[in-house]
Amino acid sequence: MNETQTYTIKQLADMASVTTRTLRYYDQIGLLVPASTGGNGYRYYDRESLLRLQQILFLRELDVPLKEIRGLLSQPDLDLQVVLCRHRTALDGRRKRMQKLIETIDHTIANLKGENKMTDKEYFDGFDQSQYEQEVNERWGDTPQYAESQRKWKSFSKEQKDAILKKSGELTVRMVAQADSSPDDADVQAVVGEYFTHMNQSFYTFNLEFFRNLSDMWVADERFAANYEKVQPGGAEFVRQAVHIYCDKHQTPV
Repeated sequence: MNETQTYTIKQLADMASVTTRTLRYYDQIGLLVPASTGGNGYRYYDRESLLRLQQILFLRELDVPLKEIRGLLSQPDLDLQVVLCRHRTALDGRRKRMQKLIETIDHTIANLKGENKMTDKEYFDGFDQSQYEQEVNERWGDTPQYAESQRKWKSFSKEQKDAILKKSGELTVRMVAQADSSPDDADVQAVVGEYFTHMNQSFYTFNLEFFRNLSDMWVADERFAANYEKVQPGGAEFVRQAVHIYCDKHQTPV
């Protein structure tokens, strides 16, 4: 790129595969301010803008919240080369983990088709949920559901725990893998019903409203949504819609 070359918002959006709406929002929150604005109100971006947007997108790939990205990129002593090296290290680690998860998905699908056999432990190759444990405790630690789930889980034998986790994984894959269907399809709704029953029997007792809210969280929280998207693009939103339909159909009339 020429040092003096500038881009319109549409040109930069197309180049970075983002929407102009996203760039306008970044401008609004002070994350990516245009290099200049013409008398006609058009935004223009330069090479520095391009590099800053690259950093934003790298950090978004690493699930860093926008507020934290703004603070990080506002540091006066920011060394771009050092930041890029850190990005590379983090993304390489993620690449290896994603490859392992892809292999787990392929093996699970083949297992469901009866083409291979998996040990209970192999259903969870590549997963690392330890990063969520503290947050889960902070968010739900005082709720009756969380306390009940802890009591139930401690009462299970290792064999029972393995079986529960195995079925949870199978049901999740079955729900998300049907994202090409309509969320109100009978087969989709049947799997959602199995998941609802499994959660009640295995972890804690929750009503339809709690189930509905839980599905909303799967979409709203990018980290949870990402787990569904890895199985099938649009998987998180598809499951949310399917859960809402299930809850609407089974809600007791007031």
